[in-house]
Amino acid sequence: MKKQYLLSIIAVLVLGLLSACSGSEDTSKSNAGGEKEDATLDFWVYEPESIEGKNKLKDLVKEYQEETGTEVKLTFIPKDDFNTKLNGTIAVGNNPDVSYLDQPLVPQFAADGVLLNVEKYADGENGINRDDYFNGALDSVLVDGELYGLPLNQTTVVLFYNKDLVENPPETFQDWVEIAKEVYKKNEIAAFEGIGDGGYAAWLYPSLVHSAGGSMVNEDETKVTFGEGKALEAAKLLSELLKYSDQSVRDTQNAFGNGLIATKISGAWDVDNYKNNFPELNFGVSLIPYKEGEQSHSNMGGDDIVIYENTEYPEAAWDLIKFLTNDKNAITMSEVTGNFPVNVKAADNPRYTEDEYLSIFSKQMETAVARPRITEWLKINDEVVGSSLDKVIVSGEDPVKVMKKAQEDANAIMGK
Repeated sequence: MKKQYLLSIIAVLVLGLLSACSGSEDTSKSNAGGEKEDATLDFWVYEPESIEGKNKLKDLVKEYQEETGTEVKLTFIPKDDFNTKLNGTIAVGNNPDVSYLDQPLVPQFAADGVLLNVEKYADGENGINRDDYFNGALDSVLVDGELYGLPLNQTTVVLFYNKDLVENPPETFQDWVEIAKEVYKKNEIAAFEGIGDGGYAAWLYPSLVHSAGGSMVNEDETKVTFGEGKALEAAKLLSELLKYSDQSVRDTQNAFGNGLIATKISGAWDVDNYKNNFPELNFGVSLIPYKEGEQSHSNMGGDDIVIYENTEYPEAAWDLIKFLTNDKNAITMSEVTGNFPVNVKAADNPRYTEDEYLSIFSKQMETAVARPRITEWLKINDEVVGSSLDKVIVSGEDPVKVMKKAQEDANAIMGK
């Protein structure tokens, strides 16, 4: 968000911070010598969904304080209110030292000079091994090749399939189309649920684009590329699958859960949904199918943890974010946030590797791709990609023409 925009945020938001700060909890502890270090960090986080998650985070921060002597003041803010309150504090220069940050916001905040560039800390004596993090997760905090924080948690999507309709899940796009033809029953069984609409569809779509061998943007992220070359195979696939997926069936309430849809793309949240709410559903999960000759990829969601440029204690802040994302604590943070660990060693844990469902998500994480790190991406995602996919999915317009035009519109937004 541009500085001039941030400065125009209405004053009432700033006043609203008083109520947010009332939720702050000072979890400071004295060090072994009875004296406190000079550093004090304000740390803003999403309000966990459970008391257990909240207590786990508080305990983890206390552990950090005992090791370092640094004071940390935790402020819990409901996720829906988080960005508004954060922007309000940035506008008046009263932001926290450290906070969670939604992945696609990192490029704009970095461009505005709000975030601390942590390259020198990451590569210093007290640095990190970048290979400890999943590539897609670490990419989410890279802007112009420089680190502006560390990945905190991640999520991705895989293919869900109805085992009573699909004996073996598709590995390739062609397999998927052939299965679609076999299972389709007009007005009774749909081959594919679709990918939703609007911004959500645009978030899922890169999983197909990259699995087709294409990309959303070029290598240096100066132009979008989802409307050219191999990337167009993703739109063609969607159009083909939907020929065997009647809208009337897809619009039925809980269609996949009730056994009316053969395949869908979704996240780990739907595993418990179907286990708990549709116990008769015989379903499995598998990697996203890929274009012949290519490799399965998926998208990336989640949050990063960042340090603000105006912090008085950058070294202490760096110690904190490194502590929370190491191979031990990344597991706890995944439990607190409800997503997957960003640390490769943390993900190599029986909780993820031995579960028949979560193990597939863990495998998919290896090739999950971060969203483009360009300042205009949220606008392009929602207003261009999302609306264009609606034309393909809902209106049945020619996928090649639609996505080529979408690419032109997106590059115009970028001034290309």
